[in-house]
Amino acid sequence: MKRKMLLVILLLPAMLQAQLRVSSVFSDNMVLQRDKVNRVWGWAAPGQLVTTQFKGKNYPAVANSAGEWMVWLDPAKAGEAGTVTIQADQEKIEFTNILMGEVWICSGQSNMEWRMDMLKDVYQQELNTAKNEQIRFTVISKSLATMPEKEARIQKKWVAVDPATVGECSAVAYWYAKKLQRELNVPIGLVVTAWGGTPAQSWTSVEGLGSFSQYINDYVKNIRPLNLKDIDRQQAALRVKYQETLAAKSAYSKTILDPGFNDQGWKEMSLPKLWEEQGYPSLDGVVVYRLSFDINEAAAGKEAVLNMPAIDDIDSTYINGRFIGSINQWDAIRTYTIPAGVLKAGRNVLVIRVQDDGGGGGLAAVPDKFYIVSGAQKIMLAGKAKYEILAELPDMTGGRGALEHQPAVLFNAMIAPLLPLSIRGVIWYQGESNADTKDESIEYSTLFPSMITDWRNRWGQGDFPFLFVQLASFGPVQKEPAESNWALLREAQTNTLRLPNTGMAITTDIGNPVNIHPVKKQEVGGRLADEAMRFVYGNTKRISGGPVYHSMQVKGAQVIIRFTNTGKGLLAKAGALKQFAIAGTDKKFYWADAIIQGNTVILKAKQVPLPVAARYAWADSPVDANLYNKDGYPAGPFRTDNW
Repeated sequence: MKRKMLLVILLLPAMLQAQLRVSSVFSDNMVLQRDKVNRVWGWAAPGQLVTTQFKGKNYPAVANSAGEWMVWLDPAKAGEAGTVTIQADQEKIEFTNILMGEVWICSGQSNMEWRMDMLKDVYQQELNTAKNEQIRFTVISKSLATMPEKEARIQKKWVAVDPATVGECSAVAYWYAKKLQRELNVPIGLVVTAWGGTPAQSWTSVEGLGSFSQYINDYVKNIRPLNLKDIDRQQAALRVKYQETLAAKSAYSKTILDPGFNDQGWKEMSLPKLWEEQGYPSLDGVVVYRLSFDINEAAAGKEAVLNMPAIDDIDSTYINGRFIGSINQWDAIRTYTIPAGVLKAGRNVLVIRVQDDGGGGGLAAVPDKFYIVSGAQKIMLAGKAKYEILAELPDMTGGRGALEHQPAVLFNAMIAPLLPLSIRGVIWYQGESNADTKDESIEYSTLFPSMITDWRNRWGQGDFPFLFVQLASFGPVQKEPAESNWALLREAQTNTLRLPNTGMAITTDIGNPVNIHPVKKQEVGGRLADEAMRFVYGNTKRISGGPVYHSMQVKGAQVIIRFTNTGKGLLAKAGALKQFAIAGTDKKFYWADAIIQGNTVILKAKQVPLPVAARYAWADSPVDANLYNKDGYPAGPFRTDNW
């Protein structure tokens, strides 16, 4: 017994020493927020004295009963800050090469996550030459939690920008930091915490979702009970079951390729269009489509080309039972050669087997990219297709979709651990995953402001600046005015500017109808930086955005739209003004002739003798919207009605 007691006594100092930890957010090369109190926090043995040294001053703390400790460092000016040293008994932790500067949280979904090295074709020179010790970043790992966590998982520790590291940085965040650093001449620190394809409710705390009973109920009943510590094993078991289902249907999968297969018992779905928008909001797995088309005698037997929009994730495509092609890239446009002898005069059958392992599934809704060209004949394929769900990939949420789409799970794991960190503000690029339906887009008007308010309340640093990117153009280009879920979500984003200390970068002009990831990240980051320079850093006279709708006046058959933020004046870029539409009491919109007069735009359409409403750039992809101010910024989409 005495020997055991002696062993415990001898080991006790080492046990205490081994318990000293500092939050994973801290590392060499990090940037701390200038001119603010900065918290340093971590864990030690309960009751243990922990001393932090910084800029010649000691900051003592005693770990509480849970082993948690925290100190508050005095504010410091921008520039080099040296070393932070944390010591408890015989153990010491040091972080070197620390800078004081501007710290920004960079969050959202894939357009924020998109890294510089994923845009090599656009930014190869920057990737080769970028080198700036004054710009540093860290990346938080994609992770989930059913309760708020205190420790963040780190994918990339703090590093300075150089050719070896810049590729791993969010492209939007990098270009934002580069412009800010050049204008402010102070260090910029970026904390990138983003996950592609995720909705705003996943980034909001349970308490912040208090006004959204459906999310709270889902969380309490279905998400909170999940054991995410065993997530890998559980998901592996579900995938085995999924593969077994596919294997059992192997023979059947071959018969449905036959053009003579009887698909009369199958249901119909519109193509091209994601299945999430057609009654399957949480479906992942394999879906098979069958549709027929006619070929004339002149084109029969000849080599042809099949064009299809992006398919999420993997397609295997057949015509008349003959394999035509397959691509494993969810955002790639398909162009397949149809060999000579495949097409027949009269009826032909196209079969598309689509495998989707997460997020959106099916064919992107770009009808004018879905056709066959055979000689002089062009066959448009958009329309109804027969479909069957061959196998469904089960999820852990009981059919509610991917775990990362569930309420609060990303806030808990990727935001909550950062809350003690002193920051200047947030840049945010998200919204695509909340625009699948009209109801979701409208909900964003309250959900997004609730998320921002939630973050501000929990960070405890007041109404810190929150800058966000309005959705870029994506989706089919409409030839006539039409309703748009994306336009509704952009309106929700515009309305969020009613919150104090918010700013928005408009990007409808730099999107791509067939690519949800526009490549012009430099423009996005630059416009965010312009907004920051105006309302965060005090350059209030700076024009940092485009013309803003102010009011509408009707005079006979004319509609007069007045704008503010016109800067040096209004400009129709590249020809006559486009994307303006007006409507009468019948609520039917027609394209309007539009001319600039001073700070107004005058609208008129012969089909609308008595107009009552106007819209601008009200579409998924208003790529030809061309109202700017002469300072170079585009006008944002708007409507005067509430129909």
